Amino acid sequence: MEIQNQLIKLLATLLVIVFALSTPVLLLAVMLSKIGEFFKYKSPKSIIGEVAVVTGAAHGLGRAIALELAELGCHIAVVDIDIKGAEETVEKIHQISRVKAKAYKVNVTSFTEIADLNAKVTRDFGMVTILINNAGVLLLRNPLDPAPEDVQRMIDVNLTSHFWTKIVFLPTMKRLRKGNIVTISSASSLLPFAYHTTYTATKFGATGHMKALQLELAVEKQHDIHVTTVMPMFLDTNDEVSELAYISKVNRLYPLIRGETVARRIVKGMLAGEREIKIPFIVDILHRILNLLPLSWQERLILISASNKFLSYKEISLNAKIPKQ
Repeated sequence: MEIQNQLIKLLATLLVIVFALSTPVLLLAVMLSKIGEFFKYKSPKSIIGEVAVVTGAAHGLGRAIALELAELGCHIAVVDIDIKGAEETVEKIHQISRVKAKAYKVNVTSFTEIADLNAKVTRDFGMVTILINNAGVLLLRNPLDPAPEDVQRMIDVNLTSHFWTKIVFLPTMKRLRKGNIVTISSASSLLPFAYHTTYTATKFGATGHMKALQLELAVEKQHDIHVTTVMPMFLDTNDEVSELAYISKVNRLYPLIRGETVARRIVKGMLAGEREIKIPFIVDILHRILNLLPLSWQERLILISASNKFLSYKEISLNAKIPKQ
């Protein structure tokens, strides 16, 4: 057994060496393929008549995504715990499009309510082929010492709910052999945000969940079910978050991004079959560069550029009661 284990270790080491030596060739192949994609025209995918479920669509980014999809002819199930806001989103959809739209009051942390939602939407509109996992919370009441119930709620909304929606909606997409699943993660799943460990962890989980799902679909040859993970920086879609960003001067790292701009980019990327969308693009570049460095160097560079902002945020959190999101 010991000899067998040593052989397995040797084989694994040889594979890593071969991979490392072939990296320049792989990079060249990637560059050539990207150049080829640039010159290759692809007609936009049509989603006219398809049915989309958008969670957290009562306001902010979720509402903006729902409006973008509706403009392209997609029927919209507007899902949120805030039914009044969801109904306002439906009204806005009807102002710009003739598609079907309906508000559904759902607690996305409840598997039973998600399953009931699927039955209702299928009855009202038809089978769901587009799922937008947008619902999320950033509890700011006490980020330095959060209450256990706040930690659990953030995990349930930001991460666990994605498993429930996948379990409920993915089987239909597999039967139809088509579909799109878009998960709104965060740039904090690439570049951690100090003093928000719970939020950062949930977004790391959401990103990892989608990476694993993409592999599963590839193994099953479900090539027409596309998974897209979106990792944006701070948006202007939440007043409290915007105010906090300005007070702590986090916005000086990069300006707050308009929700409508992000929604348009997300829908465009989804239709193009993009697997990851990092907003703004400099997040992608910075992440790739940092990953080439040792962890200690990564940490030093982040602290050089953002430690004052983190400390400012900590001071504000200690002296101000921020309302729950």
